[in-house]
Parts: sequence; structure tokens; C-alpha cells
Amino acid sequence: MSDPGERDALAAEYALGALDHDEWQEAQRLIARDPAFARAVAVWEQHLAPMAALADPADPPADLWGRIDTATASANDNVVPLRRVRWWQAGTAGALAIAASLAAFIVLRQSEPTHVAVLAPIAGGTAVLLATEAPGGHLTVRPNGTIAVPPGKDLELWALAKGETKPRSLGVLPADGRTLIAPLAPDTQLLVSLEPRGGSSTGQPTGPVVYGGTLARLN
Repeated sequence: MSDPGERDALAAEYALGALDHDEWQEAQRLIARDPAFARAVAVWEQHLAPMAALADPADPPADLWGRIDTATASANDNVVPLRRVRWWQAGTAGALAIAASLAAFIVLRQSEPTHVAVLAPIAGGTAVLLATEAPGGHLTVRPNGTIAVPPGKDLELWALAKGETKPRSLGVLPADGRTLIAPLAPDTQLLVSLEPRGGSSTGQPTGPVVYGGTLARLN
């Protein structure tokens, strides 16, 4: 396995315990003979450890894994391209596997959501924001690690419904995440832009979009 994206995805899924038996054995062999892969696993374990404290353990429905696979695959097929934003770019072949695994990690530890999205960094990298929407439009967005925001700046969360051309603001997003009431339809794109302190004054993003992903229904 020479593709860096695939190797990173394998390391992430190994850290999450999301591999089948054959994949787990392959990862074990790589850990034993490949110091770089072993370090990648250790990094993912460090990234994911804080997420375990977000919620109490809960038993998931028996069909949840299949629903997550279907939802994330559907979201990836239905992404609406924007001029400045392309979620899954060449060179990140393992992003979907990482996204599905990270979404599953959160879902298994919370009351069951109706929708899920993985907001990946536009510039590349492994840090992500995870969004889940529970019944009643309770939208929760949380990082899987530390997100640095430059002085004098704020992150702002936006929703771009399917078929729309202009996103609407969901408000400033603290670096440690936020829960808000925002009923959203499936296939809505969630965007995070870097704005002046207090958020955009124009009603539209004025700074670069730094994270993005698509909300998918867990059928």
C-alpha cells in the first residue's frame, strides 16, 4: 500500500477499531515493520482520544454501520461544487473512509442523530469537524482536536441548501464547537469560513472557506 491517503485512512480506521479481520492483520504487519505507519496510528489515537469524553457510551442500533456507509457514500456522490470549495480532491483517496469512521465514532457515543456530516479542511490535512443533527434540529459541531483561530478572527458556520447559490449564516462557531437549533435538509452543505471578530457583516462569507462537508441522512 503505497498511496499516502490510503495508508492514513488505514491508520485512522485501525485506531478506531473499524477494520475487519484481514485489514486488522494487515495493519498489524505494517505497525511491526513500518515505523512511519506506526507513528501515524499513534497520531490518530492521540487525535481521537479526546472525542471519547464527548458523550457517555450507548448501544447503537444493529444496522447503524450500514446506514453510515450508505449516507456518507451518498453525500460524496451529491456534493455541489462551488468555485472556491472542492471537498474530495485528488490525492485524498482515503478521505471518505476516514470520514465514515470518524462519523461512526461519534454516533456510537451519542443519542442517535438523524443526519451526519464530516467537515474536512479545504487545504488538506487530517483534522476535521464532525456535525450531527438530532431530532428537533439540534445541530452539534465538534472538532476532533485543537483548532487554532488567528487573533482578531472568528470561525463562522454556514448552510448551503441543495439548489441554492448563497449560504445562510448559522452564527459564529467557537473553536471548541457549538450546539444550536438549525433544522437542515439532507444534502445541505455545511461550510466554515474565517471571518473578522464577531462574524461576517455582509450576510455572506468574506474570508476563506476553511472547512466543508455535506449533511447526509442516516436512513
